[in-house]
Amino acid sequence: MRKITKALTIILAISGASLSASAQDIHFSQFYESPLNLNPALCGVFNGQIYGSLNYRNQWTSVMGSGAGFNTMGATFELHNVNKKWTKAYLSPGLSFFNDKSGDAQIGITEVCFSLASGVYLGQKSVLAGGLQGGWSQHSINLTGLKWDEQYINGEYDPNAATGETSTGSSFSYVDFAAGLTYSYGTGQTTLSANNQFKFNIGAAAYHLNQPKMSYYGEGGPGTSLYMRYVLHGFMEYGIQNSNIALVPGFVFFQQGPAQEVNLGIKFRYLIKQESKYTGINKGSALDLGGYYRMGDAFVILTQMEFANFAVGFSYDFNTSGLTTASSGKGGFEISLRFINPNPFMANTTSGDNHSMF
Repeated sequence: MRKITKALTIILAISGASLSASAQDIHFSQFYESPLNLNPALCGVFNGQIYGSLNYRNQWTSVMGSGAGFNTMGATFELHNVNKKWTKAYLSPGLSFFNDKSGDAQIGITEVCFSLASGVYLGQKSVLAGGLQGGWSQHSINLTGLKWDEQYINGEYDPNAATGETSTGSSFSYVDFAAGLTYSYGTGQTTLSANNQFKFNIGAAAYHLNQPKMSYYGEGGPGTSLYMRYVLHGFMEYGIQNSNIALVPGFVFFQQGPAQEVNLGIKFRYLIKQESKYTGINKGSALDLGGYYRMGDAFVILTQMEFANFAVGFSYDFNTSGLTTASSGKGGFEISLRFINPNPFMANTTSGDNHSMF
């Protein structure tokens, strides 16, 4: 009987949520494809005018059973600049959506956020940007799918027996706020074939600035405030001159209450085909291969295929934490889909109106 209670405890511990305690945020292994969950100041920091992305992640089915693992999905939509009269700055709005469900209790999080970022060009090669984010989040739980110790009478399970648990609500919601800063620097390649670009971006952000109250019991007090989440991130793209290869290293650090997460890794980008310089008849394409290490938790292997406006990425987590005994090293599968317009392969040199840091 105690195994049932223990299993529920594991589910709640893995998900980072309890009935009345502070929770940890959802996240993606392909965090670079979910920019507004990383830093609201990243809104608009891309080579184009329109950005859209979809992410889906499935994790821990090997531990919790089929249909009871973590299923996380997200969507992002951004515009680079809505004020065309600005030549030395930009104003970028964005909208993001996240949904997460896990366990037999279908512990769920649904979040919708609006972001607004503005960047000031410090020259052709660099930009400093700040962003704000406001949103609404709802947490839900379904206890009807759970079995409790008290429902076992003389060794037999009775679904109609009292659970002995304090009555809780099925959901609660709150408003949420975040803010961040980024700095980007870049020198675009001098010609379409030179591949001598150098770009990097660093930033910092803070989420849950208002530390909203979280409780299915509808109560406040110690242990019910959502911890602020602090983020530090950095990415670089270095083209190996006169070759088809670029190196894309990166890192992300999260701090939320007593929990920390560090991701370090690198992608190798291989340019398969150049875009036609003027006509665009031959579409540009590239292949990314690489991996990240989430310290104390998992190795992540990833690949991404870019073709003209689109990119599709796949990744898989191999668990290395103390949960390996239960997971057999199996972690999570993730897929991402990205769209940028105009085609980013058409504007990757230092000439034209595009700024090289993007």
